[in-house]
Amino acid sequence: MGKIVIEVDKKTAEKWDRISLEKKKLLAKKIDQLLKASLEKGNNDFWLFVDEIRNEAQANGLTEAELNEILNAG
Repeated sequence: MGKIVIEVDKKTAEKWDRISLEKKKLLAKKIDQLLKASLEKGNNDFWLFVDEIRNEAQANGLTEAELNEILNAG
């Protein structure tokens, strides 16, 4: 497995430092999946890709509140 470094907001970094190793691994896996899918589709605009995923999730009944609950679980 390769490794990349992504700069984030200071508050995000502080929160990252406080979460468990298990949650870090889960989030890293999810981010890897998003990046891989975006790059495989040839999307040069990552946020456009994220918006497409969000719209698809909403069309399938996943609400913003449910997504936040999933992301904040653990």
